[in-house]
Amino acid sequence: MALPQAPSASARSDETTAFASLGRWWNRFPFRWQILIAISILALITSMLGSVFAVLDAKRRADMETRTNIDLWANHIAAKVRALDRPDQLREFAAQLESEMANVRHVSVGVQDSHGNPVDVHSTKKAGPPEDRAPEWFTALVQPNAAFQTVNITSRGEPIGTVTIHGVPDDEIAETWDFLELMGSLWLGAIALMMVGLYFILGLVLNPLAILGDGMKELEDGDYTFRLDISQVRELESISSAFNTLAAALDTANTENGRLYRQLIAVQEEERREISRDLHDEFGPCLFGIMAATTAVAHHAKQLPEAKAAPILACVDEIVQVSSHLKSMNRALLNRLRPIALGRHTIEQLIAELIDTFKRRHAGITFDLDTAALPATFGEIIDLTVYRCVQEGVTNAIRHGRPGRIEVELALAEDGSARTVTLNVRDNGTGIAAHAPFGYGLSSMRERVGALDGTVRVGASSPRGTCLTVIIPLADDAPRVGV
Repeated sequence: MALPQAPSASARSDETTAFASLGRWWNRFPFRWQILIAISILALITSMLGSVFAVLDAKRRADMETRTNIDLWANHIAAKVRALDRPDQLREFAAQLESEMANVRHVSVGVQDSHGNPVDVHSTKKAGPPEDRAPEWFTALVQPNAAFQTVNITSRGEPIGTVTIHGVPDDEIAETWDFLELMGSLWLGAIALMMVGLYFILGLVLNPLAILGDGMKELEDGDYTFRLDISQVRELESISSAFNTLAAALDTANTENGRLYRQLIAVQEEERREISRDLHDEFGPCLFGIMAATTAVAHHAKQLPEAKAAPILACVDEIVQVSSHLKSMNRALLNRLRPIALGRHTIEQLIAELIDTFKRRHAGITFDLDTAALPATFGEIIDLTVYRCVQEGVTNAIRHGRPGRIEVELALAEDGSARTVTLNVRDNGTGIAAHAPFGYGLSSMRERVGALDGTVRVGASSPRGTCLTVIIPLADDAPRVGV
């Protein structure tokens, strides 16, 4: 005999995939709806089981009620037939029996003579209107087995007739159907009312969890000042307190990190300033001296015979080219370390010069710059931060997005006494993947902006591409438009 084979690896893999897909589909529902759906499924299963038991009980009751009535009327009729002693009394007896059973339900009676011919046929079951009858499928389910009983009529020991009592359970079945229909309607109404109540009750119960989720999102976005109201629910009270303690610790750490990062930036910018000053004061004069000496060598070489002067002048040309290249590199390095125009030009001119540099390097990309209604400066630290953000944002868009158009928008937003600098760098490139981590450049930008209590957001741009948004709050004493 062949042994049963275990499921193959592919079959188990298909089952695992099916369960995983079902789990993902289920988890797309909110928690409140998951609870309501689960309760609805349990109520449906309970209703189905209850319906099965109700049908079985209805069949039992119909059978028991029918047999009880048959036995009852059999005893009653048996007592009455004892008074009959002649065959000609059967018709009168049948008429009396018809009168007695005119309003009797659940049974029907027939009287036959000694030859089996019906004397009269009486049916106590009156045909009711169709709406009073149970559906055929329900009648078929609960219909009991056929039940009847016979009472013999004798006179002086000789049979003169027979009374047959048949069970008619239609009325009992109809009553059972009406009762189950009423109970089913009440059950469905109660379930619907319970679901509506549970929807609102679960909303109240789960609302603290939703607030907790919103709080976690605020912390993720960098708002460490957010605090939760302490929940009155015992289980959530400790969670609310722990959240507020965590938020306070993060707020303290963020404040300290901001202070340290501002110091780091100040030290870094001071080092860059010193390096750029050394490059300008030391490297620049050296290059100038090389160029001056080269010019003098070329002047003296031209006084020599052409055969001797030619190799010297060739060397001079090579020195001039290398020196010019070093001079350009020095100028670019100075600008990267610290923009030469910083502190000399307005913030609009500073950003415009940076965009012009990108235009010269990337002729195939269209650049749009919007810097309307800005003050001359926001202060050296903010100006330099905005400059670095534009520099990093445009560089990232070109490097990773392959765009055909880049828009840079720098604006001053005022909401009452609060003022903020808002920078948007949009491109129409390939976009950014959802939940993509920040690289080194964006992380440094976030830390630099965070040190000024600002925020950095990177998301999808409409209709395609990426949008970098930088928001930096301004102090009350910061320069205003026209200043």
